[in-house]
Amino acid sequence: MKKILLIAFRDFSIRIRNKTFLISTLLLPIGIILFYGTIFFFTSTDTDTHRIGVIDEKSYVLPHLTNEDNFEFKAMDKLIPANAKLEDKDKFDAILIVPNQLDSLLVGKFQIMTYTKVGLLTKNKLESILQNLIETKRFEGKSIDMKTIEEVKKQIQPFYKSVTGGEENEIKEGIAYALSFGLGIMMYVILTIYGAQVMRGVMEEKTNRIVEIIISSVKPFELLLGKIIGIGMVSLLQLSVWGFFIIIINLFLAFILGANQLNSMPENFQGGIFTIFNNPNFKIIFHNLQSNNFVSIFLLFLFYFISGFFLYSSLFAAVGASVGDDPQDVQSLMMPIMMPIFLSFIFLSKSINNPNCTEAVVASMVPFTAPVVMISRVVFGIPEGVPLWQLMLSMVIMICTTIFFIFLASRIYKTGILLYGKKVGWKEMIQWIFIK
Repeated sequence: MKKILLIAFRDFSIRIRNKTFLISTLLLPIGIILFYGTIFFFTSTDTDTHRIGVIDEKSYVLPHLTNEDNFEFKAMDKLIPANAKLEDKDKFDAILIVPNQLDSLLVGKFQIMTYTKVGLLTKNKLESILQNLIETKRFEGKSIDMKTIEEVKKQIQPFYKSVTGGEENEIKEGIAYALSFGLGIMMYVILTIYGAQVMRGVMEEKTNRIVEIIISSVKPFELLLGKIIGIGMVSLLQLSVWGFFIIIINLFLAFILGANQLNSMPENFQGGIFTIFNNPNFKIIFHNLQSNNFVSIFLLFLFYFISGFFLYSSLFAAVGASVGDDPQDVQSLMMPIMMPIFLSFIFLSKSINNPNCTEAVVASMVPFTAPVVMISRVVFGIPEGVPLWQLMLSMVIMICTTIFFIFLASRIYKTGILLYGKKVGWKEMIQWIFIK
């Protein structure tokens, strides 16, 4: 055990002092700052107003058009020639020609003459405005009051309640859906990136012949396990740093943006802002956030991260020990390892929609897909998202499978790490398992 910890500490200390680690650890928070800054810049400086001229001789539509959604409507008597020289304040993006006949209007036969290229989103917004106006005209023509239509189209308010006594609601489902998808994607990325780092680390030591010196004083199993633990500690440190920076950045931006929004509001409105915490809707959302057991979710995420990382890292290490520096050999051997990770992403989408469906249950029991799928189920709660017996069974299977594959990988690692100049496939790697 002492040798394993020494190897783990050696790998950990070497990698955290590496320039690549420092740059990648700092680049993500900087990238997040730039991402938020870009969004804030473009949203806060969005002054692109579309000027639409309206020729409406019978005043069917113009009185009901308001300057909103970046549209500015202005009455006109006739079309402006395309080659007319106008100042910027007199130019239009398009001219809306409203039909004079009521029958044509109710059918929606508008003619829109464009002077500049109008984007698809802008067209959709303009069509939506006109569609609402024409629908109102159609109802008025049939002597149907809009208030009556709104009452008829009033949203239903279903109340879901579990037979076990637990209440269900859309807000809690939405929170669980977002959290489930986010944690599942995070687990998918972690297993892919950091598992591949273990493989690259093994390949570097094999190529540099450093492993020949190390293997003379430690067993291959100890070297393999120490390397996995060391790189696992590096991944936890990097994720912790990223998480800390993301939280700080979000809190800082929330404070800055909130202060700016508050200062830009009238004084009589600012006092009402602080009553939002007494709003019933806010209390419902906050209550649903509290109802999620984040401690158990975090602990289970940590368990499946560690077990999944050890499982996949052992396989990646076995591949790294079996090949040289030829990228083609690496890709051919990596494909069977990557396939379960890709499949887990497919099962993730199914699990989020229905955590108790057959596909999600089976995938959460299979060790190669369980780290992604099971963590997406536990977010919905126990036993609502996953029965306790299924969770316990999945954890036992995960532990046993991880130990078993670490043992198999160490057998492959023992033979492959000292083998040079031979093209290796899965057939040879399986044969190495049985070499005593």
